[in-house]
Amino acid sequence: MRFMPQTSLNPLRVERGNLQLGRHSSVLGVIANSLAVVAPIVSIALGVWVTNLNSDVAHLNATINGLHQDVASAEALLIDREEIIEDLRAENIELIAALPPSIPPEQVPDARNIGTVTLAAGGDSIDLNSTLPNFGNGADRIQKDTLQFANGVLTSLWGVDVLQLPEGEAAYETCAVATGYAPTNTIEPHRLDGRVCIRLQSGNYARITVDKLEEERVELTLTTWDAPL
Repeated sequence: MRFMPQTSLNPLRVERGNLQLGRHSSVLGVIANSLAVVAPIVSIALGVWVTNLNSDVAHLNATINGLHQDVASAEALLIDREEIIEDLRAENIELIAALPPSIPPEQVPDARNIGTVTLAAGGDSIDLNSTLPNFGNGADRIQKDTLQFANGVLTSLWGVDVLQLPEGEAAYETCAVATGYAPTNTIEPHRLDGRVCIRLQSGNYARITVDKLEEERVELTLTTWDAPL
């Protein structure tokens, strides 16, 4: 029978191993103790961070909701303003349409004649086509475009066309393009407030305003323009 030889342990090596094992155990103990101290701190720090993060997220969400509300309010306000603008545009179009047609200022000719005359009741006539300062006072009333004061009204034997503007002063730029003239042989002086366009048989235009009206006489200011070319 064969026997295995027995190996004897070196006491010095065993002691060294025990020392190393002891050191490792000490290090592990220190680490474990350190972790035991640090872990709660880390846990608390993480809890605070998470709490702050949640607070920041909640604040951010509230800010976003507020911005959404602001945007919705701004959009509603924009819609209201657009409706107001559209209403104003429509009103402006209506106002422009209500204005009498007009000729550009650069195409408006100079007045043919401007003057003030006094007509006695049943007296002389004036020639509305005249370029004289007194409008040919004393003209033959049987001629076209003459005007006489009689029986409290101005009369024209051959008649003239008249149109009263809804507003504004009668002027060449409006009278020359206006429509709706009506023929007449008599004009009541109180109507002549500066808004009446008068179209003569000659095609010329006139504006007549009454400065003074009495039973026996009437004082008129007249402005006439040549017919459009």
